[in-house]
Amino acid sequence: MKMKSLGRWVINVLFFILVIATVSCSNPKAEKAENVKSPTLKKSIQKKKSKEKFVSLTDDNLLKELSEYDKKNKETLVLLKTSKGIMKIKLYENTPLHRANFIRLIKNNFYQGTMFYRVVNNFMIQGGDSDDRERQAIKDKMGNYTIPAELRKTNIHQKGALSMAREYENNPELRSVSFEFFFVQGTKYTEGELRGAEQQYDLEISDEHKKIYKTQGGCPHLDGKHTVFGQVIEGLNVIDSIAAVNVDEGDWPIENIFLEFQILE
Repeated sequence: MKMKSLGRWVINVLFFILVIATVSCSNPKAEKAENVKSPTLKKSIQKKKSKEKFVSLTDDNLLKELSEYDKKNKETLVLLKTSKGIMKIKLYENTPLHRANFIRLIKNNFYQGTMFYRVVNNFMIQGGDSDDRERQAIKDKMGNYTIPAELRKTNIHQKGALSMAREYENNPELRSVSFEFFFVQGTKYTEGELRGAEQQYDLEISDEHKKIYKTQGGCPHLDGKHTVFGQVIEGLNVIDSIAAVNVDEGDWPIENIFLEFQILE
């Protein structure tokens, strides 16, 4: 009897241990944690990311690619940080190609490490490119292209306007360059000066815009010649601070003024 009782006790103990082991192995939480940490899952995610293709832009594919980018990237509010202060910029929705191009460049860190390289007091401050080797590699990645002009009568070169540079020779379509932008500082105009500008530059300035040029200032002679695609809505004084720095004979600031963009919404 004692041997049989001992045998039954041993059997019961072994059965109990087997049950506990089975329950532990089938714990749903344990399985879920294991799946999340699975090397296979991580590998598949990394593999999926490596398949994403970046398309370099050309004049041939630009319209298609930027139009698609415009649909998927709707941000219009950007922050620009400089050593002279911060500016908040509203990008215009009626210039979709320029807006999409600018957002694309910012999201791909194109402007990281660049600076304002041309500053002309009472006119404008220009940035967006540099000649270092690393910058050339990034430019090659982004593509070799120009942007069709998006001239809008509502978008004028008032103080704080964000506009795109362009080549003046062999460019009858007034296409913008890929990367270089400028902020308008300008000066305030009198009624007589505005009439003179209209005659000299073959302009027709509306009464509303004349009021802006007289009270806020700007560069009306650039209207219809460059694409304005945004406007500084906070921090206009930062433009004045940058425009006032000392420059060399090539209008390059003696003090490096780096810029950093941040997309807000």
